Amino acid sequence: MSALSLVTPGGGGLAFGRMFDFGASPASLGLLLSLALLTHLVPGVHAVPAAGGTMSVGKLRSDADAAMATGDVEKSIKLYNQVIDMEPENERNYYKRYRAHLRKRNHGAALSDLSAALRLKPTYKTALGQRAKLELQMGRCSDAVSDMKMLRQMDENASELKDEKSAIECMHALNAAGRKEKDGDWHGAREDLGRALQLVDNSADLLIRRAQTNMRLKDYFDAVADAGRAIKLESDSIPALELRGEGYYFLAEHEMAMNHWRQALKFDPEHKSVKSKYRQLKKIMKKDSNAQELFQQGQHAEAIETWRAATAVDAAHFAFIGPTLVLISKAHLKMNEWQNAKDAAQEALNVENTDSEQDARLCMAEAHLGAEEYDVAVHWYKKAVDAQGEDARAKEGLKKAEIALKQSKEINYYKVLGVPRNADSKAIKKAYKAMALKYHPDKVAPDEREKAEQEFMKIASAYEVLSDDETRAKYDRGEDVTGNNGGQQQQHHQGHPFMHHGGQNFQFHFRH
Repeated sequence: MSALSLVTPGGGGLAFGRMFDFGASPASLGLLLSLALLTHLVPGVHAVPAAGGTMSVGKLRSDADAAMATGDVEKSIKLYNQVIDMEPENERNYYKRYRAHLRKRNHGAALSDLSAALRLKPTYKTALGQRAKLELQMGRCSDAVSDMKMLRQMDENASELKDEKSAIECMHALNAAGRKEKDGDWHGAREDLGRALQLVDNSADLLIRRAQTNMRLKDYFDAVADAGRAIKLESDSIPALELRGEGYYFLAEHEMAMNHWRQALKFDPEHKSVKSKYRQLKKIMKKDSNAQELFQQGQHAEAIETWRAATAVDAAHFAFIGPTLVLISKAHLKMNEWQNAKDAAQEALNVENTDSEQDARLCMAEAHLGAEEYDVAVHWYKKAVDAQGEDARAKEGLKKAEIALKQSKEINYYKVLGVPRNADSKAIKKAYKAMALKYHPDKVAPDEREKAEQEFMKIASAYEVLSDDETRAKYDRGEDVTGNNGGQQQQHHQGHPFMHHGGQNFQFHFRH
């Protein structure tokens, strides 16, 4: 007697509860033969035992082999798992599953299956040769050398022995790298790991190991590159994803770091170190974003405070701290806080981050320029030009500082009005009104009137130049704005639009 069920592609089934006797009528036998034929002709329909029945190991193994042949590796692995559960002492079952894991590039599981097969049958030559080959591919060169020695004893003509020399050279290179890592010679270790990778260029483990060495050397670009190659070989490698994210972090490429750590947490949501790094970076990015928004809104003091809080999250994150200190310096410049701007720029220069050095030099120069320390400003702009000769900001700044230095030895219209060189038109007009009222000849004692007249004319001349955008631009470029090529020392008020005076009668008017 026999019972039979059919499983359809949608997962449903057709159960035949009646037990058919193969010795019964021809009609019963014909029905069974038709059902058997159906399982071969209709895709996705296959026969399984009815409740209480057990599929044979041979049938499971045959289905697993068929799944492998059609490229359904996941299904084949599941079926081989069942086969091994039912027949755990057959070394060939592990070998078959090894091939499926290898197809999936799951090298760890593949190696484990080969080792299981060899434990059951140490003389299994095919498995030994494949294990030696896989060990070399994974960068486990010492193990590969040991297996090849055993393989040579079994068959000195085995095809896998052609890689024996490479395995030995790789083993020596890795042993040397290990000794140098222990001594802290990271440059030497990286060189030896490079020699090993020339022999074994598809080892995710060795790529991760060299990436770790590059991280110790603070060579973050190479660390990112090595970890990236490892991820291509093993896309679910949490160590590689974590390491690449860390490399991007120290390059201040925060979005890329977050993407890699986010991917790692998909494979292990509770991974302790990745989770900690992810949360820390999220905190930094939030504070930085808030500070950027405050700066754009003109809330410079609040932006500075928020950026300071962001840099305090990780005191070793120099790639972020350096540029952020530059932003803090720029915020101080916006508020004309020259000394604070200089202090922040100096902090940025003290940080181990070359990417922010040029911007820090320029902030330092601008702060000295604002503080009317023109000779020092020229010095810093020259340093910026020397560092990066093609930097237009440095060259333009140097020219501006040199003009300011020259003008400081003559008449400095900005100084006359008591405003910084970056003052806007509103600030210039406000300063002019205050100074004109202070030095108006009608407002001073008779014995001070002559001196007041001279100051009043200086103030009027300064305002005439600085209140007109075109004339001010010429003045800032060091061009003559007197109209007589007589130098800026000569005061002029003839036809002055803001002041008319004769005897003791002074009038002044303000432009709108």
